[in-house]
Amino acid sequence: MESYKDEIVLLQVNNWQTADKKAVCFSRDHGKIVFMAYGARYPKSVSGRLLQPFACLEAELYPGTRVDKLKSCQLAAPMPQMELEQMAYGFLMAEMTERLTEQGEPSESLYLLLRRALQLLVKRNPRVAAMAYLIQLLDHCGIGPVYEVCVQCSRPAEGDGWFSEMQGGFVCASCGTGKSQGLQSFQEDTRRLWQQLRMLDLAEPGHFSVKGGALMELEQILHRYLVYQTEQPIRSLEFLRQIAGGK
Repeated sequence: MESYKDEIVLLQVNNWQTADKKAVCFSRDHGKIVFMAYGARYPKSVSGRLLQPFACLEAELYPGTRVDKLKSCQLAAPMPQMELEQMAYGFLMAEMTERLTEQGEPSESLYLLLRRALQLLVKRNPRVAAMAYLIQLLDHCGIGPVYEVCVQCSRPAEGDGWFSEMQGGFVCASCGTGKSQGLQSFQEDTRRLWQQLRMLDLAEPGHFSVKGGALMELEQILHRYLVYQTEQPIRSLEFLRQIAGGK
């Protein structure tokens, strides 16, 4: 069986059986790949030491029906040196990338977006960097919410309103009746921040300020929307809560 080579970013790595590792990555040319690394848990395994979350590797793999097999790998970029909070937001980004993408659907643009976002995590506010990536990830996957117009009456979005994950976006003050319909507050400042992060160049983000209230509201809306889209709780949020509680 012929092998293939690709540049990958590791999203998840788990121990498997007594000597192996199972990993999920997103690659430059093949999209999401699930692979086994046999013998990677042995102390002398070079590949095993490199199989760490967020590592960028040049990998050679053998294709399989659903799970590929790692032949060899080497570093394609220095291993990221992350603090605990940065790592927690990295896990959130990795978890959502894994859930929202499918095997066999390559996207070099998404691969580059992920690389830039992980680099930005260690340079800037990791909370903002993660939200910018997740917002742009939703657009890449074709499921970004509507916030320029009201999803009910189609009038241009103006002033404060509401957000409905079920309806897929902004609900104006005239159409919304508050939390009796399961709506969440979606203020104008929050909507502007969403647009700003949606258009943010992660390679050259520049300097800008963010209002704390808008950031908190946007984070709540985004997390609820991600849960609705994936139909699963977000596991990595528990890690973030533990870190916040320990500060």
